[in-house]
Amino acid sequence: MRKNLRIGVFGCWRGNAYIKSLYAGKVEGFRITALCDKKESRLKKAAELCPEGRYAPKLFTDAEEFFDSKLFDAVLLCNYFNEHAKYAIMALERNIHVFSETMAASTLADAVALCRAAEKSKAIYMLGENYPYSRGNLELKRLYDGGTLGKLVFAEGEYVHPMGPKDTYKYNNPTDNGFYHWRRFVPATYYSSHALAPLIYMTGEMPKRVVAMAAQDSEEHIKNAHKFRTDAAGVMLITTSGGAVIRVNGSTNIAPHGNWYRLGCVKGGAETIRGDQASVRLCYNSWSVPEGSEESKTYKPEWPSDAENAEACGHGGGDYWVVRYFVEACKGLRRPFPDVYEATAMSAVAILGWRSILNGNIPYDIPDFRREEDKLKYEQDRQNPFPSENCPNNIPYSTGYVSLANDFTEADKPEGK
Repeated sequence: MRKNLRIGVFGCWRGNAYIKSLYAGKVEGFRITALCDKKESRLKKAAELCPEGRYAPKLFTDAEEFFDSKLFDAVLLCNYFNEHAKYAIMALERNIHVFSETMAASTLADAVALCRAAEKSKAIYMLGENYPYSRGNLELKRLYDGGTLGKLVFAEGEYVHPMGPKDTYKYNNPTDNGFYHWRRFVPATYYSSHALAPLIYMTGEMPKRVVAMAAQDSEEHIKNAHKFRTDAAGVMLITTSGGAVIRVNGSTNIAPHGNWYRLGCVKGGAETIRGDQASVRLCYNSWSVPEGSEESKTYKPEWPSDAENAEACGHGGGDYWVVRYFVEACKGLRRPFPDVYEATAMSAVAILGWRSILNGNIPYDIPDFRREEDKLKYEQDRQNPFPSENCPNNIPYSTGYVSLANDFTEADKPEGK
């Protein structure tokens, strides 16, 4: 094995943040050898982030040429949210390790194909989910692993990210991002991994069944947010492999902005502090306080290690840990988390949670893609809310759904469309 893992970066908008984290966090044992983006301006900026020296990364604007270049052993997939599976499969078929930055698969058929590709490949797959590695969430995992809280009964995870006019204008500007940018069409349950993945990481519980409800956005906000038509919130209740219940609120378009996580267990509970993701509140039932412990306390935990490196990186330090752990996983030093089965299970929660909303809030069982019978059940399931130039969406992307023809005026559309 080479001393340094050769890394290619596919998508240099979000990809630039990971390049910064790799260098600012002083991650060891890698070098950036190739960059790919359809915009040459982004490629130039990404190249400037890589330290000058003997090994300047090669730049690509064509995906096929990039993946066929044999210039990298691992790839950071930082392309559009709903388009990762295709390129992850392309990489795995070439035995290239995959770091998939957001949703593993946007259809269940893609989830099946991704798992099959990973099973055949010599490379690893890891979802680039950074929220498990914030300081507060790492502390919740440490507390749960310590055993003093007891078995999980109920947990909650929230990722609240309201988008105002300034945020959304760029996504509705066809000149910059095209008519079909994914943020226009992402259903309220789909961007749920930031809410769910930390809870899976903390407890080891896997989702088994989901039921969901949506709250429609207001006409006032839709007007101010330049014609976004997705719902304000999609709330899911999930039963787990251990019999617990999890409430997930993912990518919610309401104030106040922030993330929050809670573990409710037999002997006590712990939660991050709203508005202060780095701090934790720990409480025990009065009859089950461990000897030498307080019944309740609120505190800011220390990083387990590498505090300076983590603090130098984005998303509360999560960007440092997730890329560092990916490099280590590629070298066989740790298990990737989330792996391909955990990642596709979260995709299934998002997809079937949305299906629950569209079908009268009925529950759906979450497939286990380790099982061939579950693969066979869903290998042709291509229900998709994301339209593209050559393929219309075949299910609604919001509960207040209207056709694309009515969604945008001619002035919103790119010339010739």
